[in-house]
Amino acid sequence: MKNRIFIIVLLMSTFVFSQELYNVIAPEGLTVRTSPNGKRIGVIPYGYQVKITEKGEAFSVLDNGKAKSGNWVKIDLNSTNLIVDKGMENTLDSTKLYAFSGYLITQQNFIHQFEREIAKHSVLKDFYLATAYKCFVIKGDFFGDGVVDYLFRMIAPNGKTRLLIVNNLAKGSQVYGLGSEKDPFKITNYDFGVLTVVPKGTPLWSNSLNGVKRNLNGISKNEIVTLTYDAIYVHQDNKKEGGYIYRKDGKWNWLNQK
Repeated sequence: MKNRIFIIVLLMSTFVFSQELYNVIAPEGLTVRTSPNGKRIGVIPYGYQVKITEKGEAFSVLDNGKAKSGNWVKIDLNSTNLIVDKGMENTLDSTKLYAFSGYLITQQNFIHQFEREIAKHSVLKDFYLATAYKCFVIKGDFFGDGVVDYLFRMIAPNGKTRLLIVNNLAKGSQVYGLGSEKDPFKITNYDFGVLTVVPKGTPLWSNSLNGVKRNLNGISKNEIVTLTYDAIYVHQDNKKEGGYIYRKDGKWNWLNQK
């Protein structure tokens, strides 16, 4: 009888674990492999949710000289946004994706961490995090001052999805909003499936002009923007609409990415 009870408890624990969502906290994203210690296949960007379906071997890695403990875990591709490395597209097997859990925290703790940050800004008191999206928080240096800033995807009182960017200064902070009636790009609902940071130094360009698709080889040098700080990328795959967003010369700028 005791053995039966133990088995039932174990099965229940495994089920609860497999249903819990986690979020990536590695600044450069979570590396995904074809098997434990296997070949790298891609990366899941910072802030994205991940559902763990299996928990495997425990181990530790050194991160800037400090030990970080975790497990090899199997992840559900449909729960997240995997950016597949170039040349690895044909290797992708959605049923065999593994990552190190040391760079994941439970979504509950992830939300609580940023709710405390949001509470510091009275202008955000009537908004709440849009946790229905796979990514609702990203961070980077969006203003070029070397300080890490936050971008919150939030639901406004009118029910629309907005982007609220907190510019963390040496003293204090400023909050900028995208998605209002005065949005510089006339977007009143930032309901984009993809939301990621674009690292500094990445060439930014528009791949569509007057409805004609273009590739980078067909772009003149004066059309390419290269920043010394981070930008933002949003995209809606099913509608093939999106773009790069970046701050320059005191205003927000947009480059189409169809």
